[in-house]
Amino acid sequence: MGNEVYTIKPFKDTGNRFLVIARVQDDSLHKEWIKPSKYRNFDLYLEYYGKGGCNFRNDCDFYSEGKETKWPRIYKIIEKYGEHIFKYDAVWIPDDDISTDCKTINKMFKIFMKYKLSLAQPALTRDSYYSHEITRQKEKYVLRYTSFVEVMAPIFSKKDLQKCWKSFSKSQSGWGLSSIWPKLLGYSNNKMAIIDKTPVKHTRPVRGGTLYKDIQGSARDELRRICKEYKVKKAFNTYGKVRDKTEMNNK
Repeated sequence: MGNEVYTIKPFKDTGNRFLVIARVQDDSLHKEWIKPSKYRNFDLYLEYYGKGGCNFRNDCDFYSEGKETKWPRIYKIIEKYGEHIFKYDAVWIPDDDISTDCKTINKMFKIFMKYKLSLAQPALTRDSYYSHEITRQKEKYVLRYTSFVEVMAPIFSKKDLQKCWKSFSKSQSGWGLSSIWPKLLGYSNNKMAIIDKTPVKHTRPVRGGTLYKDIQGSARDELRRICKEYKVKKAFNTYGKVRDKTEMNNK
């Protein structure tokens, strides 16, 4: 496995509107995402970067292998397959330690489209490992409009993925990308959101994966460099909230 996108199962037209792209190692949780299969409204692209002991080819629609870190690899995948990827209405790019199921992902995509979002993420369950309080689920809301979406599990619309994907090559660690995406998307206060209705669990301790062993230099240095280059600062603003009527009716 090298720096090229070594494709084993290439893209084909399946008719699905949504795509999930994940880079997975040997303890990946992606098998949870495709069950129960009756809720499957998305295609799954897996890129394997483990030690070679797993065969996940039959778990997905499209499959490749490659090293490097998440965001530079996603950049290369889109560089090679953009004509196919940009046909999807929305693309979710989660880490492989996200615990969720097919029904939740199905609903997440539907909410994303219903509210015409550009960029979003599912909230994290209250028992998740987390870095930022803003990402933790607030149960009484469907979603909160924010100025921040974490690199752990962002969802992009077709149009806005095209605006942001070239930035993916800027950061080995991913640090800094969540600060520049709002600027690339025009700082809208009703197009970025954290979706509380479909929470997922982050199962791995923060900085507990292989990422920080694989990058050269410091993630904090990358954050400072990128923010300086784009003249931005990290912001955690909440602009508005959509209440969950189901939750209100149950009171």
